[in-house]
Amino acid sequence: MAEMLKVFNLTLNNVGMLLIFISVGYILRRSHKLPDEAGKVMSLLCVMVFSPAYSILNLSKNVRIDKMAENLQLLGYGLGFAVVAVVTGLILGKAMGKSPMDKSSLTYAFTFPNYGYFGYPVIEGVFGKEGLGDFMVFAIPMSILCCSYGYVLFQKDKKINLLRLLKTPVIAAMFIGIALGLSGIALPENNILYKTLDGAGKCMSPCSMLLAGFMLGKFPLKKLFSGIRPYYLTAIRMLGIPVAFGAVMYLCGLRGNLLFWPLVFACLPLGLNLVVYAESSGFEKEAGDNAKLCFISYVLALVVLPCLFAVMTRIAGM
Repeated sequence: MAEMLKVFNLTLNNVGMLLIFISVGYILRRSHKLPDEAGKVMSLLCVMVFSPAYSILNLSKNVRIDKMAENLQLLGYGLGFAVVAVVTGLILGKAMGKSPMDKSSLTYAFTFPNYGYFGYPVIEGVFGKEGLGDFMVFAIPMSILCCSYGYVLFQKDKKINLLRLLKTPVIAAMFIGIALGLSGIALPENNILYKTLDGAGKCMSPCSMLLAGFMLGKFPLKKLFSGIRPYYLTAIRMLGIPVAFGAVMYLCGLRGNLLFWPLVFACLPLGLNLVVYAESSGFEKEAGDNAKLCFISYVLALVVLPCLFAVMTRIAGM
């Protein structure tokens, strides 16, 4: 019970901190303290600088030769989970979506949570750098799918360009971090390159959550709370899917990391790509509907994640 309470408090504090940054970003947008172009600048900084630095540093420290068997097991299991997640998202998205873009949006929402910008800092704060490293290895297949399949869901041209995918900063950084870790090259903490990566990586979470709030700030607060549909869709995403996955995996005898990381992945809130991709493709109505989903999922995360993380820690035997 004491361990569950500790996990609950740590999760609550970390999620609460991120929600404060989201609130600040929202206020800055609504009060016109920053120009609308600021969102694009923050987005580019996250994608081109902060997130790649974060990935390189964490993967280089946690993907090691002595953990090769464990890493391969997590990677293989992550691939299997990715297939199940994509199929689940496709079925639910097609069944519950109204327009073609709404179907694509819900397919993305039911498949890909905000496991990077939101999930990574929460997981590191609660389970430490080694726990984060394990989760990042598990999430590699989903990261590749998110940058390829997830992106083309919102495009008229459904072709996936493999060369373009490999040039994506987040994917390239992932492979660089893995290569450094397996090579045994360890950057000393007083090294200038280590300090640069560490400094940039620490900016990822605040900047990405400010961006989340800034994107949501395009819509009045009343609109973000309106309607019943976003609430039950979010509940399905953050409660229904994790409970269903968890029950099946538990009955199959899975415990430890193999049970815990898929559940963590499944219960995280929605990613802002739902708004960014839909809006960039010219679907403003769907972008507004998706903003409601994202906003409600972040609010729900403050209540749901501390409880779920605490319970899942006990059930998974972590």
